[in-house]
Amino acid sequence: MNRKIAFSSIAAAALVIAAGTAFIYGGHVGASTETASAEETEQPQGPPPAAVTLAKAESRNLAPHAETPGTIVSIRDSRISAATSAKVEWVAEIGAEVETGDLIARLDPSDANFARNDSAAAVQRLTARAEYLDSLYKRYLGLGEEAGESAATLDEMRSNRDEAFQAVAQAEVALDRAETNLDRTEVRAPFAGRVVSQETQIGEYATPGTELVRLVDIHHLEVTARAPVGLTRNVGPGETIRVANGPEVLDAKVRAVVPVGDDRSRMLEIRLELPETAWYIGSAVRVHLPSARPVAVTAVPRDALILRADRISVFVVGEDNLAKRVDVEIGTAEGEFIEVIGDIEPGQNVVIRGGERLREGQSVTVSQILVSPSA
Repeated sequence: MNRKIAFSSIAAAALVIAAGTAFIYGGHVGASTETASAEETEQPQGPPPAAVTLAKAESRNLAPHAETPGTIVSIRDSRISAATSAKVEWVAEIGAEVETGDLIARLDPSDANFARNDSAAAVQRLTARAEYLDSLYKRYLGLGEEAGESAATLDEMRSNRDEAFQAVAQAEVALDRAETNLDRTEVRAPFAGRVVSQETQIGEYATPGTELVRLVDIHHLEVTARAPVGLTRNVGPGETIRVANGPEVLDAKVRAVVPVGDDRSRMLEIRLELPETAWYIGSAVRVHLPSARPVAVTAVPRDALILRADRISVFVVGEDNLAKRVDVEIGTAEGEFIEVIGDIEPGQNVVIRGGERLREGQSVTVSQILVSPSA
């Protein structure tokens, strides 16, 4: 009996302790739940503002383009020839860069010197005779009838004098020619450029027309390209055309469209003036010719496009600084700008940096607004 009473007392005490513990923990759990609810209420809704760079959508005149191959050439590429006959004494080295008037080849001047001296002596001899005949004629003419010379004799004397002066003039021409041939033994650059090849060697005998060196102007370059009539009709002298040499791209001005086509290929030649560049002569380039006349379109920088497997879109940012996704179709591209067809108007701000992780309706902070050079 005593054991039953003791057991009952122990059980009752355990129940009391358990109830107290449950009350304590129950109050704690409830407080924790209320605190968590308060924290969730204080947390901001949605992602934080994203830092972006903006640019303006623009109205631009763009045209579809087609590529045609071209080649870089120099506007002056000459094979300099000898203009007199003589042995070659010296030729400029390959790669030498020269200015206008610099010596690029030298011929033996010995024969030219002999010819010049001979012509100079002939001029002096004939001048002396012509002056003598002129003095003689004037003397007899001054004496008049007292000299007893007939008119026929005076006419003959005048004729001999005039013929002597003509001989002097002829000898002076020969002297000028001899001096010119002497000057031509020193061959000088007709323009600034670089010697790219030696067409003759020291010791060889050159005659008029013998090629000595090839001289190329490396500073004034242009592009020659051939294109179908359908492309060339959309360009004219003075217009700007984009030219690509590998990854490098620059704008060149149309100098001429040669209006004569090849009877087989039906292609016309286009010449484009290149600005100062380090491109090499002979390099192959790609010329972007418009395949239609330009039309006004809404264009954005290429960096504004968000490309996905199922859509192409652009994020537009309004005055509320919220990003709005606009699905677009793309059209004509030129340089850094591309036509977009969709709910975008010129003058709207579009995201060009920081748009890859933007969400529809997300707030943004603008770090920079870029302005295109033509704006």
